[in-house]
Amino acid sequence: MKKLLLLSLLFFSTLTLAQDQTDKNVYPSYCSNYSSTNIPVSYSFSSCVNNNFNSFSRELDHGIYLSYCSNFGNTVSFSYINCINSNFNTLSRELDGMYLSYCSNFSSTELSFSFQSCVNRNNDQIAYALNRRD
Repeated sequence: MKKLLLLSLLFFSTLTLAQDQTDKNVYPSYCSNYSSTNIPVSYSFSSCVNNNFNSFSRELDHGIYLSYCSNFGNTVSFSYINCINSNFNTLSRELDGMYLSYCSNFSSTELSFSFQSCVNRNNDQIAYALNRRD
């Protein structure tokens, strides 16, 4: 009976330790824009980007302030693009100056595929850097 109890305790402590190890990793969501002619930046894209920024902020030991980025109107605003790049710059400084691409969008009527790819690539690089810490 004691052996069974010890084995079960050992099993659950190992399982908990393994679970704690995997919970520390950051897995950003892949953000895709599903826009229409009236709304160039979908709510799903904005929400995804902001959720990833929140995850990154929480993962840093002391937490950092990252802006909540929203696009208003029926065009892609420069302020929205600038907000996202500003958050990437802040994260870059926090991660010892790691290189992150500046994401450009050259259309005012839609988010370009290259912009979306750039954002997702930067998110992956940030997650990789955060997961390698410790």
